[in-house]
Amino acid sequence: MDVEHAKSLSYKTIRKLYKNYLERRELGPNTVGTVTGDTFYLWNNAGKEVFWDTVFAAEFEKTARSAFTEVLTNNSSGDVLKLLNGYIGNLRRFRDFILTTETEPEKDDATALKEFLLDIECLDPLAEWTSKFNIFDILKISRVEIRHSNMLAWLLNPNENHGLGDSVLRGFIQYVIVSSEEDTDIFEKLLMDCHDFIVQREWHSIDILASSEKERFVICIENKIDSGEHDDQLNRYRKIVEDNFPGYEKMFIYLTPKGEEVSDPINWYVMSYQDVLNVIENAKRKAKLLPEAELLIGNYTDTLRRDIVGDERLAKICAEIYNKHQKALDLIFENRPDRASDVADIFKRWAAEKEAQGKLIYDARLSGKTSVRFKTAKMSKILPDAEDAVSAWGTHNFYFYHISNIDGKEFFMQLVLNAQNIPKRLRDVCDRINEFYPSKKRKTNWQWHTVYTTKHSKIEDEVMEEKIFEQLDKKLEEILAFEDKLAEKLGVIF
Repeated sequence: MDVEHAKSLSYKTIRKLYKNYLERRELGPNTVGTVTGDTFYLWNNAGKEVFWDTVFAAEFEKTARSAFTEVLTNNSSGDVLKLLNGYIGNLRRFRDFILTTETEPEKDDATALKEFLLDIECLDPLAEWTSKFNIFDILKISRVEIRHSNMLAWLLNPNENHGLGDSVLRGFIQYVIVSSEEDTDIFEKLLMDCHDFIVQREWHSIDILASSEKERFVICIENKIDSGEHDDQLNRYRKIVEDNFPGYEKMFIYLTPKGEEVSDPINWYVMSYQDVLNVIENAKRKAKLLPEAELLIGNYTDTLRRDIVGDERLAKICAEIYNKHQKALDLIFENRPDRASDVADIFKRWAAEKEAQGKLIYDARLSGKTSVRFKTAKMSKILPDAEDAVSAWGTHNFYFYHISNIDGKEFFMQLVLNAQNIPKRLRDVCDRINEFYPSKKRKTNWQWHTVYTTKHSKIEDEVMEEKIFEQLDKKLEEILAFEDKLAEKLGVIF
């Protein structure tokens, strides 16, 4: 693949191309997910420029080891030395894919869109799915973890008005019993009275907790849609339940879309959303539901099958359409309004507001969905504009602060320097900055250099502008404090 062409592709496009490549090599879905995540770890945690500089480095092994050492040290709580080889190996595989894959001549955007519109009938087979009313699509919550937990808590509660009684709760218990190698007290568990179970949401931060004082029984469910374990939470939740429910029979369930492995398989049972779908549909077959409940539960099972579990026939039809019109569909996808776009708009409003307050200089022209760019008065005094030269951004300044937007789910800020066309007087300043804040061992002909990176901030499932503004304000305070320290080291007086 042409190097410049590869670097021009969006994150989602290059990631999709690579996932397709891995799937064609008949790797399992879990393996594909892990390899893809590891491959783009540098992009997500250090930025696009660092990622591509590492991929195409002349001394790849040395550069990759240095880059991953720094980024893993700053972002991972694991043993960096043990993690290094795996991350480098996955990036090496991606590098080979880029350097050995041939691509057909690229169609221009207008031609690709025109061909797609002329063949618009190719979308007709999707009518079976797109023409249906679905409340979860309307509310845009088909993959919002907190909404799934709310829906499951409702279905698990035997005393709610869904009409399924205790069938879903019993289905979860039966699933664990079948999955367990232990065969003690099976009949006692299956025949217990479930109608006094109390189902709670976010009790001590636990997603779903169902407990019966009469039966001395408690079920703890940790639900994950697009995230994984963190902060030793499973051990913490288990201890909380054990401390608060002494003498109770306990079941701990780790629920994920594909039934991913759990860090504590001795105490936690793994359950997939396919298993949940089976439980709900089995419960529906045994019940006569009111029309309203039947519509809502049917919408939910359709959503699980399509967006979480995966509908094989739908996937096949979509793959055929995508292979035929990949360029046009990628363009539409990249420019669609989505969560990442909504979050980017919040970043832009924040930057514009701070500019009005005189706290930064916002560059709206160079800001988009994945990155919002700005400068500050202090940094511009440390590294002033050059009227006689133009950077890779097409500007007279040779630095930018980036607000990096990761799929609208998390973000961080970083200070990036650019050396393309940089005058010697400014290059000397950059070299001095690197003495105090080295990001990695760089070649003498470096083009991009990340000096400073804040920690990542998670964005809640329900996007709240006020909360994001607060997070951005704190990061800006960190940046201004960093600039004061940098100026002191360089001997710059404001």
